[in-house]
Amino acid sequence: MTMIAYTMVKSVATEARGIVDETIRFHAVFVDPTRRVKKGLFVPLENGAETLKLAIEHGAIGAFWRLGDPLPRYIPNQFPLFFVPSPLEAAAALFARYVEQSGAAGEAEFFFTLPDGASVDEDVRRRLADLQKRWLNVRPAKGCEDVCESQ
Repeated sequence: MTMIAYTMVKSVATEARGIVDETIRFHAVFVDPTRRVKKGLFVPLENGAETLKLAIEHGAIGAFWRLGDPLPRYIPNQFPLFFVPSPLEAAAALFARYVEQSGAAGEAEFFFTLPDGASVDEDVRRRLADLQKRWLNVRPAKGCEDVCESQ
C-alpha cells in the first residue's frame, strides 16, 4: 500500500511544526474542508484559520500552511503543519512527486474539487480543475463511483 509519507510532504515544505514522525502516512490530500477523509493532508486555499478546524473534524491529520499567516490558537501543538509560500502550489508539487514515485500503483487519494458555492479566484479554480483532471488520468479506474465522481 503506497500512501504519502511524512518525509515526502516535508520535502516540499520550507519548514514544519508539530510532531515529527516519519511513520505518518497520509491517505488523502484535499482542498474541501467539508470532505470526509481518512488521515488527510488539508490544503487551505483561503481563510485557512476558519477552514482548518472543519478539516480536522473531517479527518485532517496535517496541513500545508502559508508562510507568514497567523496560526489559530485551537491547533494542537503536535498537529503537523508544513509551511509553504503557496499551499496550492505545494499540493501540486506533492502530487507530481507522488505520481512520479508511485504511478498508478499508489493508493492515496487527491481531491482537488471545491464545495458548491466556494468563492475562489478564477485562476485557482482553473488550477484545481487541471490537477483534478491529471489525477483522474493517472489513477486506475475502480468502478462507477470514480467515473461518476468526476462528472
